[in-house]
Amino acid sequence: MQARQQGVDAAEVVGEILQGMLQTSRPVRLKDLEKQTGIASAKLHRYLVSMLRSGLVAKSADGSRYDFGLLAYRIGQLATHDPDELDLLEPFFKDFIDQLQDDDLGQAVGIGRWVGTGATMVKWFERDSPLSIRSNPGAQLGITTSATAKLLAAYLPAEVTKPLVLRELKERDCLTNANVKLVFNDYANIVSAGVANSIGARRTGLNALSTPLFDQSGKVLAAITILGMAPNFEAQLDGRAAELLMALGRQLSLKLGFSPSP
Repeated sequence: MQARQQGVDAAEVVGEILQGMLQTSRPVRLKDLEKQTGIASAKLHRYLVSMLRSGLVAKSADGSRYDFGLLAYRIGQLATHDPDELDLLEPFFKDFIDQLQDDDLGQAVGIGRWVGTGATMVKWFERDSPLSIRSNPGAQLGITTSATAKLLAAYLPAEVTKPLVLRELKERDCLTNANVKLVFNDYANIVSAGVANSIGARRTGLNALSTPLFDQSGKVLAAITILGMAPNFEAQLDGRAAELLMALGRQLSLKLGFSPSP
């Protein structure tokens, strides 16, 4: 509360307006922006006047709609040259792992990405724990077994993932048409549910949940994954940990500019 009191509320309102513009068709009408943000039109108008002066927004030719201004575009261009936008989200992941461990819902949070022809973990967040359960960054994950890899593979075209699935099933000595079908049915269910899990895939008793992080173009930028040990962490798709994880994924996707379909 003290930190919030030290901030400037006006900046938060501007942020809400910009987020609202990201999440609706542009150029946007005042009444549509009011509906999207929940900010009264009179208050919106006052802020938009200031944002017009600063260059954050611009008016359409007929003056009835608003779009991003030159300053907003310059900021966006600069941001696209940053080394990794995930670095900007680190405080959210650190707070999230604290929440999970306080509620005994997991012991580590990882960020996975699709690199080349496979999935790998690129970041880990872990509070004090008597047992380290992280995998080594850079280690390739099984796309038929790992929650992170299955999640990322589920959002890729089948022509990309099928050769990898066939190879992995062959290496596991379980390559059959029925098993291939099971893998792709699993992928379809993951996309539908928005979450994947794995039960003891890498180590007996080590379970995982994973959800997507979308970028502004609607593509999956990364997978957010919770790891934990049974019996405290059962990685249920309809459990409390999955609910919190998917909420985090939605929140951070919106911060990255993702606009979900109606």
